[in-house]
Amino acid sequence: MDQIGKIEQINGDKAIVSVKRVSACGDNCKSCGSSCNQKSVTIETDIAGEYEVGDYVEVTTENEVMMKHILVLYGVPLLIMMGVIGIVQLLSNSPNKDMISAVSALLSLVFSYFILKAYDRREMKKNVLKFTIGKKL
Repeated sequence: MDQIGKIEQINGDKAIVSVKRVSACGDNCKSCGSSCNQKSVTIETDIAGEYEVGDYVEVTTENEVMMKHILVLYGVPLLIMMGVIGIVQLLSNSPNKDMISAVSALLSLVFSYFILKAYDRREMKKNVLKFTIGKKL
């Protein structure tokens, strides 16, 4: 996954790069209308080459790691929701079991949010995302 970042600091062979998060509507905020202010994420990565503070650079991440994160972020809520629906359908004898399973499925998504929040916190501490600075733009 390639993104554009701005070098904020250089400390020896390490650089602190500010990368703007990509929103669902893309980079063209003028045409969007939702008035979102995307915050930038600061990352620290190794640097090799002739770069200066203020340079815009191409930042890449490993596709395997990103695919794992995407699979977890979409797969875990889906599996939990499908499991909850199946359990409610099997265990409920109520005539409204479809409505109960629908409400339970929505509540399971709230539960999934907290699981994913803890997962994200743990992964960010482990710093498994490896960022590489590519060419200067």
